Amino acid sequence: AWLVGFVVESMSIHDDDSRLLKEALNWSMWFLVLSMVNIISSFVAGFFLSMGGDRIDRRLRLTALSSLLRQEIGFFDQEENASGSLTAGIASQASNVSAAIGLVWQQLITSSGNFIGAFTLGVVLSWRLTLASYAPVPIILVAAYYNIVCLERYEHSIQKPIEDASAFASENVDAIKTVAALGRENIVMNIFDKSSAQKAVKTKYLWYGALGFGFGLGSTLVLCSIVMWWGVELYLTQRIGLSNLYATFEAVFIGSVAASRLFTYVPDMARMIQGFRNICGWEDRQPEVAYLGLVNAPPLHNIQGTITFNSCTLQYSSRPKPAIENLNLTIPAGKSVAFCGPSGGGKSSIISMISRFYDPNMGTIFLDGRDIRTIPIEEYRSHIALVAQDAVLYEGTFRENITLGEASVSQEAIERACRDANILEFIQALPQGFDTPVGFKGSQMSGGQRQRVCIARALLRNPSILLLDEATSALDAESERSVQEALEQASRGRTTISIAHRLSTIQNADIIHVVEDGSIIESGSHAELLALNGRYVDLVRSQL
Repeated sequence: AWLVGFVVESMSIHDDDSRLLKEALNWSMWFLVLSMVNIISSFVAGFFLSMGGDRIDRRLRLTALSSLLRQEIGFFDQEENASGSLTAGIASQASNVSAAIGLVWQQLITSSGNFIGAFTLGVVLSWRLTLASYAPVPIILVAAYYNIVCLERYEHSIQKPIEDASAFASENVDAIKTVAALGRENIVMNIFDKSSAQKAVKTKYLWYGALGFGFGLGSTLVLCSIVMWWGVELYLTQRIGLSNLYATFEAVFIGSVAASRLFTYVPDMARMIQGFRNICGWEDRQPEVAYLGLVNAPPLHNIQGTITFNSCTLQYSSRPKPAIENLNLTIPAGKSVAFCGPSGGGKSSIISMISRFYDPNMGTIFLDGRDIRTIPIEEYRSHIALVAQDAVLYEGTFRENITLGEASVSQEAIERACRDANILEFIQALPQGFDTPVGFKGSQMSGGQRQRVCIARALLRNPSILLLDEATSALDAESERSVQEALEQASRGRTTISIAHRLSTIQNADIIHVVEDGSIIESGSHAELLALNGRYVDLVRSQL
């Protein structure tokens, strides 16, 4: 703007062409220097801000994931916290923040610098004209703030539907065989389309935001019109020179353009604010599974594996009745204990409390006489291994699936765990042995083979307590037999707690508890329960 004033003054030279060319060359060189400075500064700012944005994106994703992983299992049971929704949220929230910090912050810093510099120059050249021209700026800034608020509310209102739609798409892609077999492709598309549609209550924020956006861009012409009208008035009364008038006009124009650019990036700023709030909300949330930290609490040594339930009651927030009510039970160390009973009776809830997926609402659980809430949850779970009904395998090799990234595990320990799980010969017969990829979710293996890999993964930890949650219920008879042999081998020398629908898999347990309606109604060995001729016998007969 300052140079434009000198250029206009130079253009008033009429009788000396050589001087005019010299002046033109001089100011052209100044413009060239400024352009080079602008190119270099923009490159440096853009490079470092983009690098910073990438690092922040990585850090935010890590923060979001770590915050979610430390939550209790009940958090993920809530409808609004479906896995697909949370996965989409981790990616989108971090990306919104990093995008704003990268390119957007570069533009905001540049625009703010241009605005402040233009205002300062305008005040130096003609404070009367500049102050009059910038009088509407506070109103423009208020409009910008209002625009940010409206769009931030809009982003908040659509974030959950977008994440739900992503979760719905993820679930249906994962179950593509079922969708295709039932011919539900069009139905799935219609549901997805409806879930993605915007409602009027959400769209109103867009109307308000668009109004503020248009007002911000139109303010440029408003400021220029003030300069032209008031500037000519000052020029005619000889209170400002022609060069200063043009320079001030250019300064006001640059400042107004810089101010209007702030509106261009308001949507990105709104998304950044919403992303920060969501990630900070995850990070600030404290898991409901309590850790009663004690000063100088002794570490766990020489775990025997005796588990005691003292008047324990567990009630899920989504259910009207307790899943477990006033449970008093002692599971002896080194014994094989099984729970059976009808579905929904509370068997899995007992396993969940032992695993500390949930804490009882009332009562206390003890491990070798110590309240498990006084034990750091990572240390406590390091002595427990769970083999669930669903054999979960990850993308990678057999070695990676068995060790789960634990690099300090020796090959001998891996082979010993696989031998106890009856899967060693199968893996060694593969072309690449333990370095053979398992494929997507282990789809190239049978259900029994996948389950035995999971058993090997559990045994590699050498747990004091082994939890088996219907580990063979989804297998055919032949696979069940091989897995059952592996489980019997694995249970030797440790406390083993099993849940089973097929009573044939728990007949050899030392103690069998029949669980119904949240309470233990019968206990004893297989032979003792048969002699009682009670509920256990009814369950046995129902499977004949």
